[in-house]
Amino acid sequence: MVSVTGMDSTFEGSHYKQYPGSSYATYVDFDVYKKGVYFDSGQVKYITDFKWGQTYTTTYVNRGIFEELFIAPKALNETSGEVSIYVRTVPFITFIWGGLFLMLAGITVLGVIDYSIEGKSTVPIAKIKGKRNRGSEVKGVKK
Repeated sequence: MVSVTGMDSTFEGSHYKQYPGSSYATYVDFDVYKKGVYFDSGQVKYITDFKWGQTYTTTYVNRGIFEELFIAPKALNETSGEVSIYVRTVPFITFIWGGLFLMLAGITVLGVIDYSIEGKSTVPIAKIKGKRNRGSEVKGVKK
């Protein structure tokens, strides 16, 4: 559960056209509760950039062993003081990152092994003796 504790807006950056700043940022403060118990506090920003004519946000991320918590503002209404917040919990993402690092370590080890034996000649243990069986070849087709 996320509880919004405060919202504050301000112009940021240098003067741009009729605005006192090049962007307008709204800071959203919140508390995070897990199973009804206080867990952490955080802050995200909803930024309207006048120079580029777009909006973007910052994201709160809390990484744990078994899950990652992402919180970002989706929409903002300055007149009513309401904010819509996107909350997403991704389970076991740490295991995916761990698997990626194990895979990279394995590739590195294989590369080192391949590089260390490259250039060394290999000696066959035994030569194969016998005749080639030509009975399985199709007549008229050369291989």
